[in-house]
Amino acid sequence: MAKKKTAARGKPAKQKSMTLPLTFLAVLGTLAIFATPTALVLAIGMAPSLVAVFMENRPGAYTAKCITACNLAGVLPVLRDLWLTGHLLSQARMMVGDPIVWLQMYGAAGVGWSLVWLAPLVAGVFADAGHDRSVAKLEARQEKLREEWGDGITG
Repeated sequence: MAKKKTAARGKPAKQKSMTLPLTFLAVLGTLAIFATPTALVLAIGMAPSLVAVFMENRPGAYTAKCITACNLAGVLPVLRDLWLTGHLLSQARMMVGDPIVWLQMYGAAGVGWSLVWLAPLVAGVFADAGHDRSVAKLEARQEKLREEWGDGITG
């Protein structure tokens, strides 16, 4: 019998949830029946988000959420234009055929990826700067104490 996978601390490894991708596909299927032009734009425009959901390898990580939010910010203006111009399948095909629309939708997802990669680096820089400032304050305080009490205080 095969052994179950275990996490680093001996706990059973959590299975990856398929709830979000299945929900997305169910909504897309329903939209395909009742609002085909919207479903077409969403299926093509939100593809980077679906890829991010499948690539996410840690439960509770925010990669897919960040990319989906940014991707949706790029797709919603296209959907708005589609809805305001009559919500026709021919209009949706024309929009999906426009490279600028692709750049808008996928570029927004790219911004999400850059946030995922850059945010930890920027946070690390700020954390290091705060740490360095704290060390400098403590060293200055230590120097004051050394001047007041002499070198014998340092042990």
